[in-house]
Amino acid sequence: MVHAGVTIGLDEIVRRHGGNPARVIEASGLQHTFQPVAHTPEITLSAFSSLLRAAAEETGLPTFSMEFAEAFDVRSFGAIGYLFELAPDLGTALNDFCAAFELLQENTEIGFEVQGDLARISYSVRFGTPEEKGPDAEFSVTMLGAALRKGHGGASNVCRLDLEHYPDWERGAAPAWLGTDFRPNSNRNAIFVQRSALDQPGRFKDAYLYRIVADRVFDDLRNLGSRSDLVSIVVKLLKHAFSAGNFEQLNAPNVARQLGISVRTLHRQLAAYGAKFRDLRNCVMLDSARLLMSDNRWSVTEAALALGFSETSAFSRAFRQLSGQSPAQFKKVRTNRF
Repeated sequence: MVHAGVTIGLDEIVRRHGGNPARVIEASGLQHTFQPVAHTPEITLSAFSSLLRAAAEETGLPTFSMEFAEAFDVRSFGAIGYLFELAPDLGTALNDFCAAFELLQENTEIGFEVQGDLARISYSVRFGTPEEKGPDAEFSVTMLGAALRKGHGGASNVCRLDLEHYPDWERGAAPAWLGTDFRPNSNRNAIFVQRSALDQPGRFKDAYLYRIVADRVFDDLRNLGSRSDLVSIVVKLLKHAFSAGNFEQLNAPNVARQLGISVRTLHRQLAAYGAKFRDLRNCVMLDSARLLMSDNRWSVTEAALALGFSETSAFSRAFRQLSGQSPAQFKKVRTNRF
């Protein structure tokens, strides 16, 4: 599920580029299910991606997801957005945002780390098809990049962009702030900024208001953390089975048995988190496959056998279905990049 605040302002950007918001809703197939944010605090990742794809078609802008994100106000996320803006400096803003992101969106891995002279903010949704995740990834990393530029000094501190997928747009159509270091087909969606930028002051730096909002946000986070996150548990069990080579355990009955619940209960509880067992298993498999394909010591055939496939062709079909390209194409791009 995605915080419905991400839809705020979409209709305005569609009109700005000569489109009709009503046609976007209709083309996305959500005319009967899409509700105002005030009544629907969350929408599915699939619904959000459908909206972005329909808006791109309506406006004739392949990069609509990024255009929309450029104009997005992070305060539309509520308390977490205001915490970002009120932070004393950029480093604190990023730490807080990543630490509290679970309040906005479950089943997502987001991280902030410093690597030498660079700081990396990574983002990856754990489940869903590449088609579903692509528009959301483009929006999310661009939104963060825009927030860093607009809210902290106004300069373009973003010096690298990684995307897990291949965008539908040509490189020449990408926003100018992407610069020259743009890397599709990466293991994680991420933006990189100069480490020195972390000391820049917050946009609305206010120590008193920051403390009030921080107390509210992290109280909510502690309450959320007290609930059992079934999705995380299932993903850990699947990852353990993959790493141990126990491929016969990669099925819902076995996972349900380990959790002490019925298969029906497993599927029902996963659905409550907006997840499907098949999608989680496929995501874990794709992560494992990408890891092996990134290592030149592994051939496609060896990776297929290591992941429990009896035939290379079956592995290739599954990899293409999940990632949009063949294992050989993936390996070629990785090799050419480095």
